[in-house]
Amino acid sequence: MHYLDNAATSWPKPETVYETMDQGFRQFLSAKRGTSQTSRHGAATLDTARQALADLLNVSNPSRVVFTGGCTQSLNLAIQAFPWKPGDGIVISALEHNAMSRPVRKMVREKQLELHVVPYTDDEPFSLTAYEQLLRTKPNIRLVATMHASNVIGSILPVEEIGRLAKQYGKYYLLDAAQTAGALPVDAKRFNADLIALPAHKSLYGPPGVGALYVGEDVPLQTFMEGGTGGDSGELAVQLVVPDMFEVGTIPMPQIRAMAAGARWVMETGVDTIRRHETRLLQHLLDELKTLPEVIVYGHTDVEQKTPVVSFNLIGQSPKSVGELLFDRYDIALRAGFHCAPMAHQAIGTLPIGGTIRASLGYYTTIEDVDALLEALREITSATHRVGDKDPVITRF
Repeated sequence: MHYLDNAATSWPKPETVYETMDQGFRQFLSAKRGTSQTSRHGAATLDTARQALADLLNVSNPSRVVFTGGCTQSLNLAIQAFPWKPGDGIVISALEHNAMSRPVRKMVREKQLELHVVPYTDDEPFSLTAYEQLLRTKPNIRLVATMHASNVIGSILPVEEIGRLAKQYGKYYLLDAAQTAGALPVDAKRFNADLIALPAHKSLYGPPGVGALYVGEDVPLQTFMEGGTGGDSGELAVQLVVPDMFEVGTIPMPQIRAMAAGARWVMETGVDTIRRHETRLLQHLLDELKTLPEVIVYGHTDVEQKTPVVSFNLIGQSPKSVGELLFDRYDIALRAGFHCAPMAHQAIGTLPIGGTIRASLGYYTTIEDVDALLEALREITSATHRVGDKDPVITRF
């Protein structure tokens, strides 16, 4: 199988992640429960894992790194536990994933908030002019919440400027690093990010079911879920201490250890090294797609301004049908459809036609994987031009 769906879940994983996950599941570790030696060792292991994520994000206080059930849970925690008041404003980009957009819209409905969406163009995925105009004219804005890069078209948003302006105007900034943590430098200080959400299973090459949320020292989050923390068991109310107030229930120690192993592997391999490999393959893919007249590529094609994600369609053909054909006939695994980001598809104009076909590369992607996709597309587009040749698998728009 040629695997080109790394924007959803990276695969394969580094051997150290497999080994750490297996060892962690076989060895009993309870970080916040019990008095045994293994429980004390589990607490130390949790501290080490927190430090690994703090190092990755350039966070000075590792206790501000909260482990969650994934990036979606991290975003929901940040958005729904924020101390909203009726009439508050929130700013998002036009490319947001449902993991950001849906909890934001839920809060808009339930808390009577004012939602502002910054406009998109191919050349400027996030209009800084429109954004600063909002900050200058809408003093009720409390939170700016954006992705770092689009999971649909790979466009990297100008997060340094977004964070700088948020700080200048006294707003909190929430960064969704689902597509970039491990693939690009993510720096809490440089980005002026008050909150950063990230998953383990994408570019940190860790397991699913675990993620993290960095919560800045001055962010007044309330509790999102409540339950046992292991540290305040004799109290009827949870103690409002980070990270314990957010890590309720029995936390998934094997997954946390494996997430930390992935983060350490990324730092040891080097984010720049990973980026160079992915960018080289991305450039090759984009260059060759330009030679296929029936292929439409969405978003800009400057590889320095993109993650290794390419959304495309074949003229007149359903993305879902082409995606199924690529797997069934050519053993190429990628993603076709809306990618849980209808806002992005509305922005690029593909919402009415069923979305796009998305190829997303990773550190373990090879030139052979990319060339397999290109050769398959050449065959498919060539077949559609043959007189009388109608492939029953392909559905026209």
